[in-house]
Amino acid sequence: MKRLFCIFLPVLLISLCMLPVEASAQSKKAAAKAAAPEAGAVTQAQLAQLLVPVLGLARFLPANPSDQQCFTVLLENSIVPQNGWEPEKIVTKADLARVIVQALKKQGDIKNPDDPKEWMDYLKGLGIPLDAVGETVYYVDPLAEPVAPHVVVAKVDPLTKRHRFNPIDETQYGVDMEFINRIITQFEFIAGEFRPRPVTPD
Repeated sequence: MKRLFCIFLPVLLISLCMLPVEASAQSKKAAAKAAAPEAGAVTQAQLAQLLVPVLGLARFLPANPSDQQCFTVLLENSIVPQNGWEPEKIVTKADLARVIVQALKKQGDIKNPDDPKEWMDYLKGLGIPLDAVGETVYYVDPLAEPVAPHVVVAKVDPLTKRHRFNPIDETQYGVDMEFINRIITQFEFIAGEFRPRPVTPD
């Protein structure tokens, strides 16, 4: 029994000494895992690139739009995370929930927009999962009335060799019919020719 106790006691002491070291190593691993993004993490730029075609906004952009162009067209349609679009930021569930609710045009149903949990709970109530960004995005339908960003036409003048950016010309050309009407009423057509009307006292 003494021999068994002599073997058991050192093993017990060594394991007790190693316990804090293992716990410390495990807590460091957990902290590093929480700080580092997951392997399949999606950035806000990637989310914007996914949303644009699904919402039917790709027709307002060039064939391979930049992240900034996607952000612009989404902003024009009131779709934006709480702190704005940040290309390199990893998408959180709160950001995803806010963007999807805005894409569904249901942001009016959110009573407290500053509470991220309310946005997530709203989607859960609709049965939309928030676990995978790609899956969540495809619950959205194309926008019924999308807003196109203001279009700017680039022109190059070959004589001056400099670029000029002109907005779309919305000037309407026509005739001032009031002026013509005043002239016609001052004349009358008699015997195949126009003659001035006689002046009559009022």
